[in-house]
Amino acid sequence: MSSVTSPVFPKWLRDIAHLLPIRSQFVLSGNIRDQVFVADEHPRMVSARAALWQVLEPLGFDGLLVWDVVDGLQAYPLEPARLTILNGVCKLNLEQPQPMGLKPLASLVRQVSAPEANSKLPVRVALVIDYASRLREDGRTPDDARDFFVAAEKAANEARPIPRAPESGQKPLFNPVIWLVNRPNDLPYWLTVDNERVHSIPVALPDAETRKRAAQVLYPLIPECRRDIAIDAFAASLVNLTDNMSVNALRDIVSLAVRLEIEASNIDDAVQSFRVGDMSMSSPWRGEHLRSAISKGEFQIGKRVKGQHKAVIKVLDVLKRIPSDTGAQARGSASRPRGVLFFAGPTGVGKTEMAKAIAEAVFGDESAYLRFDMSEFSAEHSGDRLIGAPPGYVGFDQGGELTNAMRERPFRVLLFDEIEKAHHRILDKFLQVLEDGRLTDGRGETVYFSDALIIFTSNLGISRKRRIGGEEVVEILVSIKDKLSPDEFEKKIMAGVSRPLRARAPTPELSTASART
Repeated sequence: MSSVTSPVFPKWLRDIAHLLPIRSQFVLSGNIRDQVFVADEHPRMVSARAALWQVLEPLGFDGLLVWDVVDGLQAYPLEPARLTILNGVCKLNLEQPQPMGLKPLASLVRQVSAPEANSKLPVRVALVIDYASRLREDGRTPDDARDFFVAAEKAANEARPIPRAPESGQKPLFNPVIWLVNRPNDLPYWLTVDNERVHSIPVALPDAETRKRAAQVLYPLIPECRRDIAIDAFAASLVNLTDNMSVNALRDIVSLAVRLEIEASNIDDAVQSFRVGDMSMSSPWRGEHLRSAISKGEFQIGKRVKGQHKAVIKVLDVLKRIPSDTGAQARGSASRPRGVLFFAGPTGVGKTEMAKAIAEAVFGDESAYLRFDMSEFSAEHSGDRLIGAPPGYVGFDQGGELTNAMRERPFRVLLFDEIEKAHHRILDKFLQVLEDGRLTDGRGETVYFSDALIIFTSNLGISRKRRIGGEEVVEILVSIKDKLSPDEFEKKIMAGVSRPLRARAPTPELSTASART
């Protein structure tokens, strides 16, 4: 790892330091509970509070005051000299957290933001208001919280930069009030949007480079006897497996690997355990079970799906790639589903039966197959049934039919029947599933599809609507009664499928067939 002469912090911390001369309050939202990776001669991960202090201390700050609705007011750091200064600011003994209601907190906000002029130079301190999202309930603001927010708004406008002694060479900076919220709209819009002194900063999930550096710091936690790959190979593997995950998640994954005695080269097992829970039962996508299912598949599946020998062989080709990681997950992201199949053809050729047969062959249980009739999702709002209503709407806390089912049983076959009948905005949700292997439901919880086999079916190309003599009639283009050779039948189906599918789902993930009947 390359060494640096001074600490390098994430962008949100650098933004605070950069804007302190002109902004009096900051609203931090998003990934605020994550560990912060600090890069210097000794790369490390620290809490957000510790990282904030490491940024503010070189700017001449005397300490942090931290308030939340549970513990009240605390000082940071608990160093005797700094504690004396902070005790003087709030007239309390902060060796232990002190209870404080919203009314005295409002006075403290104004005192910190615009300290009274006196003969001494004012104290330079930051006030952190943690868990600020909990001051409002379901978008409603209680009267005492409203009065507090109004006082905070007034303090933002009355605040003035705090000077330092001229010989220090430090420029005047505001004593900031820093709000920690889950989402920016957890605070009243008139406080965060209508006030130029209040600056909102989203705290993003770590990028690939940050996750790589964090993985390198975490690597020594794995017992030496289980470090069967080099540190760079381990970091590269963990980065590929943890897209859109936090540093906390990486730390927990490595802790799982240590507890489960997983080798560094098999860190993907720990990632899967982190996502889906107990992995004491071996994954059906690995080992002898799947190989046995594939070896028997041509007979077992062919026994249930008659006259579709070519389609059965193509399905088995997809299944064969899974144990060797050369299937869907090998194409750039280990989070993708295990495989994606597209079955096209007229009613009665065995598309749905094929999905059931695959579930029975792979999992030994047909109940591992879950079907969604996409004709029920033709309206735009019906997509809420899959992932749950958006936050704030009735039933948002119940989750969706699809996300709940995947959370209960992550190893399964998903069948989306007659996909062309779904609303095009619902099709957009499948793009995220196919590319990233995940969905976030109305409760904000992420569900992973990395252990699912996804099957789409379609009747596209079988018929078309035409207008004859002012009337709309349905013309049958392909029927199972047609006397066509298998190759002719396939060409006719594919010709009818390609154009309308691309028109409805203009993404390569949804317009490419992996297998077909």
